[in-house]
Amino acid sequence: MGQTFDVDQMQHFTDSQHIYVDARLRRLEQVLKEECPYVDREALGHWCGFNRPWWVENAGLTQEDYLRLLRQLHTNEVPNIALRVASRTQLQDSGIVGYAMMSSATLDNGLRIAGHLLERSFPYIHIGLETDSEHARLVCQVTAAGSNYFQLLVEEWLIAMWGYIRALLPEGVAACASYATLNYGKPTYHGQYQQLLGCRVSFDQPRAILAIPRQWLYIGVQGSSPQAQTLYDLQIRRLMRDHEHSGDIVSRVKRLLLERPVECGYSLEKTAPLLSLSARTLRRHLADAGTSFRQVCLDVRMDLARDYLLSSSMTVQEIAYQLGYSQPNNFYRAFKAVYGEPPEQYRQGMNH
Repeated sequence: MGQTFDVDQMQHFTDSQHIYVDARLRRLEQVLKEECPYVDREALGHWCGFNRPWWVENAGLTQEDYLRLLRQLHTNEVPNIALRVASRTQLQDSGIVGYAMMSSATLDNGLRIAGHLLERSFPYIHIGLETDSEHARLVCQVTAAGSNYFQLLVEEWLIAMWGYIRALLPEGVAACASYATLNYGKPTYHGQYQQLLGCRVSFDQPRAILAIPRQWLYIGVQGSSPQAQTLYDLQIRRLMRDHEHSGDIVSRVKRLLLERPVECGYSLEKTAPLLSLSARTLRRHLADAGTSFRQVCLDVRMDLARDYLLSSSMTVQEIAYQLGYSQPNNFYRAFKAVYGEPPEQYRQGMNH
């Protein structure tokens, strides 16, 4: 813990600015290789004005470069390219934001974080969440700056968001959405929408909406899937480094706080039984190790807070709630005590 970053940490936060573009480029290349081998990658890049291979790792492309590739394919050889790519969305590609989704208490929390992720992936869209007595409606609006890619952006949002919902809900729950409406004309491949979503899809409607049953919002996020474990392991490796496989009590508590944050609730009384210990015994073991449960929780929370601030678009208040602070002011004070400045100021300073 502390206010300084080593080279590896700084590189991580620099790389995080490109993680979403790179992940989509990898998926696009995978789709073309496995489903559309007739597409010439070099010719595609040439038509998009690229003077270097777009499919290599760390190609340095932007979100708009990626969208130009999609538009070229959509207009010519692969009209349904956005659906194909978005259907391969994986939480593992989302890094710390995927971890935040998987460690959310409810689908409601997870969806709000997913909205931030997609808005960060595509700065031309805004995502809202509305509810009525029966449905929760996710709404996508494309800004004027994204008008050249309007349909592609909506298609990516629609299918990627549905993929996140299915990943977050317990197995067997997310069989199909309630309905979807889209604010553009019916494409020739319209049948694929229903196949992917499992619900009625209407075109030429006023707004782009993906509706799900309202009661789903209150379902606890499942954290036992392979995707979840991959994300948990990633955070454990990053935040624990050399202590990843250590069996000491401090490392065991940290791993549990990272893997099962909702069950632990950052509470000694809730965490101790998960380690097959009494609260008194856990307190004593930590004291013998020269620390306390409160300090271990603070270490984990502040490491995660730093990652959330620098690698996501979550608001400071959302980060506070994600980390189990019922009062955001308590989070502000804790963060300032550790890093020397308030969360928002810290975010601004490190991102400039």
